[in-house]
Amino acid sequence: MWIFGYGSLMWDGWEQEFGCLRSEEAELPSFRRDFNKASTRRWGTESAPGPTLGLEPTEAATCVGVAFNFADARREEILSQLKHREGPHFSLLEHVVQLRGGDRVPALIPINDRNAKTYIGSRTIAERVLMARTASGTAGRCSDYVANVRQELARRGVHDPCVERFCSAVSGHLMQDDRA
Repeated sequence: MWIFGYGSLMWDGWEQEFGCLRSEEAELPSFRRDFNKASTRRWGTESAPGPTLGLEPTEAATCVGVAFNFADARREEILSQLKHREGPHFSLLEHVVQLRGGDRVPALIPINDRNAKTYIGSRTIAERVLMARTASGTAGRCSDYVANVRQELARRGVHDPCVERFCSAVSGHLMQDDRA
């Protein structure tokens, strides 16, 4: 069983608990990252949600992330944990990803519900930046989440314009009132 991570799943070590057999950089076609999900637990609260990564379908895009391979015997346990972690407005949908080694494998991908109240992709960058600057949850400050995602992508040699622009804005280097 493969799971594709494109945000904190790439860097927080969650896979170790489930005996990850292998992890490899991978590409997911027709999606891009966007800080479009309001976290009300891990990186924010109900009263001050923090924008975290979700995916936006975009035909010409490719999202580079990490594919994790697990023993099929752990499937239900892993899916249960991911559903709890990602929340009720995410689905684990199967899409084919291409591993850096060239293999194409079906992977389960956490995809947020664009009709849910936690979807904030229609808010401006400026609104989401302000949210990220002030939000904090059980896992820490949302601004740290944003910086950690950027750091992990840079460590892997991945340039993601959405993450770069958003992180720069959160850190005060840029403030745009456009939409991601």
